[in-house]
Amino acid sequence: MNVFIAGGSGAIGRYLVPMLIEEGHRVVAMTRSPESAARLESMGASAVEGDVFDRSHLSELVVSAEPEIVIHQLTAFGTPDGDPLAETIRVRIEGTRNLVEAAQATRARRFIAQSISFICKPVARGFTDEDTPLYLDASPKIRPLAHAVNELETRTLNAGDMHGIVLRYGWFYGPGTDYDPAASIPRAIKMGRMAIVGAGAGTYSFIHVRDAAVATMKALTRGSPGVYNVVDDTPVRLAEWLPIAANLLGGPAPAQIDERLAREKLGDMMVYVFNEQSGASNEKAKRELDWEPLVRSWRDGFAELYSS
Repeated sequence: MNVFIAGGSGAIGRYLVPMLIEEGHRVVAMTRSPESAARLESMGASAVEGDVFDRSHLSELVVSAEPEIVIHQLTAFGTPDGDPLAETIRVRIEGTRNLVEAAQATRARRFIAQSISFICKPVARGFTDEDTPLYLDASPKIRPLAHAVNELETRTLNAGDMHGIVLRYGWFYGPGTDYDPAASIPRAIKMGRMAIVGAGAGTYSFIHVRDAAVATMKALTRGSPGVYNVVDDTPVRLAEWLPIAANLLGGPAPAQIDERLAREKLGDMMVYVFNEQSGASNEKAKRELDWEPLVRSWRDGFAELYSS
């Protein structure tokens, strides 16, 4: 099939693009930098340089690719100054709108979009599933992200004749992610700068980027239009995984910080992540995408990732 992927040089793309090529698909991958374009070409893709916010040029690129499948893997990371969520919110709202419109101008029959599993309204017990509402009534500091995710999912699921597939990935770990041994989170853990907030009740659903890429491959041809959680089998509280990661990384035991103080110093978003978020169930993705994570537990994945 002809596949157009926006964001092919990201953490998932490093696994996904070679998988697509190996399966015999023709892949056109969009990136914003010549360096990333060269990496994509070395994987076997046809790389094009473009900006998702440039509607006319984006439409030209997508139409020229004649895709049957369009994959939205665009992400944006925070900047040291200003709102760290502003760019990712813009990508999810404006970027998704532009990419859906570009895909609608082609013969694409399926649109697959990257979403997140950890912005659902927390549940009192158990795990969230695909029917759990997004956290649209969260505090003002969290609400804009939830509304941006809602915008992405709504546009994807209402993309006209295209089948819209939303993949709510869990917390990525593995090479090229924030949990890469050389990246920001392990560095903070090794320096004792990541603490357990309150009871550390925030429940993480992790997913290795390789398994996320496999699930995306499955979604090319499987699954009816809708939302799918792509997470591992073992959601885990911060209070459990953080000390284990610290030990694997040779760092000190994590400190503990009072929730009220954490809210003052870190803000509502971080308190939500560390002490409030719910884990997610992957049963629907297993059943309807015929997918199983190869790394079923973050325990095994972290042990492999941090073994050196």
